[in-house]
Amino acid sequence: MNRLIVCPNNEKEKILEKLSKDKILHNIKFMTKEEFINNYYFSYNDNALFYLMNKYNLHIDVAKVYLKYLYVIDENKSYKNTKLNNLKDIKNDLITNKLLVFNKAFKNSIKNTNIEVKSYYDLEKYEEELLNYTNNLELINVSKDIYSFNNIEEEINFVALKIIELINNNIDINKIYICNLSNDYYYSINKIFSYYNIPINLDNKNTIYSTKVVKDYLETKELDLEDTKKSIINKKIINILKDLNSIDSNSKEYETILLDKLKNTYLPIKKMNNAINIRDIYKEEFNDDEYIFILGFNNNFLNLNNDTDYLTDKDKEEVSMYSTNYLNKRKKATLSNILNNIKNITLSYSNNSPFNTYYKSSLIDEYSLEEKVIDNDKYNYSNIYNKLRLGEYLDNFYIYGEKASNLTKLNNTYKIPYREYSNNYSGINNDTYLKHLPYPLNLSYTSLNTYNECHFKYYIRYVLRLEPYEDKFSTFVGSMYHEILTLYKKTNFNFEEVYKEYLEKKELSLKERLLLVKIKEDLLLLIDKLKEQQKLTNYNEELYEKKLEVPLDKEVAVNIIGYIDKIMYYKEVEDMYFSIIDYKTGTIDTHIEPMKYGLHMQLPVYLYLIHYSKAFTSPIFTGIYYQNILFNYPKWSKNLEKEEETKYLLQGYSTTNLDILNRFDKTFEDSKLIRSMKYDNDKFGPYTKTIDDDELINLVKYTKDIINKNVDEIISSDFTINPKIYNGKNVSCEFCNFKDVCYKKDDDNIYLDKVEDLSFLGGEE
Repeated sequence: MNRLIVCPNNEKEKILEKLSKDKILHNIKFMTKEEFINNYYFSYNDNALFYLMNKYNLHIDVAKVYLKYLYVIDENKSYKNTKLNNLKDIKNDLITNKLLVFNKAFKNSIKNTNIEVKSYYDLEKYEEELLNYTNNLELINVSKDIYSFNNIEEEINFVALKIIELINNNIDINKIYICNLSNDYYYSINKIFSYYNIPINLDNKNTIYSTKVVKDYLETKELDLEDTKKSIINKKIINILKDLNSIDSNSKEYETILLDKLKNTYLPIKKMNNAINIRDIYKEEFNDDEYIFILGFNNNFLNLNNDTDYLTDKDKEEVSMYSTNYLNKRKKATLSNILNNIKNITLSYSNNSPFNTYYKSSLIDEYSLEEKVIDNDKYNYSNIYNKLRLGEYLDNFYIYGEKASNLTKLNNTYKIPYREYSNNYSGINNDTYLKHLPYPLNLSYTSLNTYNECHFKYYIRYVLRLEPYEDKFSTFVGSMYHEILTLYKKTNFNFEEVYKEYLEKKELSLKERLLLVKIKEDLLLLIDKLKEQQKLTNYNEELYEKKLEVPLDKEVAVNIIGYIDKIMYYKEVEDMYFSIIDYKTGTIDTHIEPMKYGLHMQLPVYLYLIHYSKAFTSPIFTGIYYQNILFNYPKWSKNLEKEEETKYLLQGYSTTNLDILNRFDKTFEDSKLIRSMKYDNDKFGPYTKTIDDDELINLVKYTKDIINKNVDEIISSDFTINPKIYNGKNVSCEFCNFKDVCYKKDDDNIYLDKVEDLSFLGGEE
């Protein structure tokens, strides 16, 4: 007779190993419980989920619950219970629309098959009836000890030492398991085991949803298939999209199901050979030569049921499902039998973790477990852990007056820099650092400016990436301005339509909506001003949000990148006369003199990008400007009328070539386009900012040198704490979110003199 073993996959591996030794693999098949149920009753795919969400307006989690309960519903029966009848109608609806998949041949295929169930202790009543299997285990006394500890660290340390003892006694590390480990233990166990050099494979399941590859796809709806480093995630995304190809991709349900699948699709876990592994005592049986450790045997270990399911105990009376009370009794009985049947098992629990207080499990008394308190640590196996504990014991001694029993012994053995502190950046392994750099390393003006403000600030923000993203209202408004200013000149541009669509992207408070009334008026005024300014120039072509990129030949792949808000240009054959405009939503400082120190280099970096990116065949400089697009002068200002007239003018540096300047600004002699631009009696006004051809060449060259110097320092992981004090003002720490992290001293500050002109650029190329 054929054999069909229904068991979890972990148990299947063990059974196969045993059967292969006994050479009795003939006519044996394996299935998981889920596979058997789906074949015997029915299966379904995402189309059924979509149908329920769409037709019945269900949340995806509710739709999943309904589908789960359909297995116990007889579509031909009339129930007394409203919920059950509702589920019956839904099941019939899905059958009618062919959204449940039936394997008609399966029942015949198992008629002459002996079905065995292994390591399934939590079957529902209908599942037991189907598999002709019943869990008849009764609660018994567990003839085991359980060890009690004050905190998680003591408990884990105890287990680590027991494992070292086993390995020293020639027990194969691959036969040592930690079972049913709570996530609360993952951080501490990984840390403490590393001190003892005990390799462990933790089941850290990381969803692909949190990866940059998925975030980029959700934003662009495109996959970068050329980057081989992304291939694993790309394949998973492609498989998900294939599953959804029959669903309307424009529907809200499609987006919800897609996000749900991305959140429930995981990166592959890289596992070490010859290491401690995590197992589930409910999903496999253990041999007498295997050693099991169960930590965290506290009150929540068993995870007992509550009568809070969609189908309550009262609802279940009409279907083949067990009550909550029965399930809890069975859980307790099952666990007692499993624990008693494992020959080599060590149970433990602790009362506290760094974040939680735990409670002793009532099962300890119900199972008649014998509690023991033990200290088996002789401090013989880890110098680094001993030093860390010495620091902790010294803290307790000096702060609370508590003297640990081993404080004197440890203090006489180790000399640690206790109560000594240096805030200096101590460096990182450069090979490791380079290995973990993104490929390519993209550097923008913002990141380079951060580096020149303070090397350590760059390290915190761009290497450790500790700066949280803040979804501020001001950021939302600034982005809205930028987006609308890229669209307003299009032929079919409809302001109200675009404005309304943008507001739907964010849930706004009443206060924010009131502020938007004035902001909208200002935006419409800005658009009118830009249209008026357009009449003053012959540069009628414009590029918006233009991405420019310059690759550098370095030890690792590096790109200097920038997104220029607006490039106004005039083309004559191959020559392209251009002006760069960068939008600003706050106070503007046009001085580029601090670029001597790598500061205030936004406009120079944009010039560098245009010069070296080769995006344009023959670019000819006209000007580099900032333009204020969102700035309200105080109503009490004495110069309010004049300020209102000039606030949208371009601010920056212009060419000294009068022919080019005249083409860009017809009014340049007393400009209505560029602030402080005056030309009279064959000379520019005293407040006019200009750059001649020689200065332009030297400026671009100087910018290139600064960029190369910065890139070399970043690649060499030079992240010293060195905030800059420019002309008496701390330009590095004022708005730094991490100024309380570095504990900078006055000796760390770099004092820079004010630069009055651009003579530092030099006169030669």
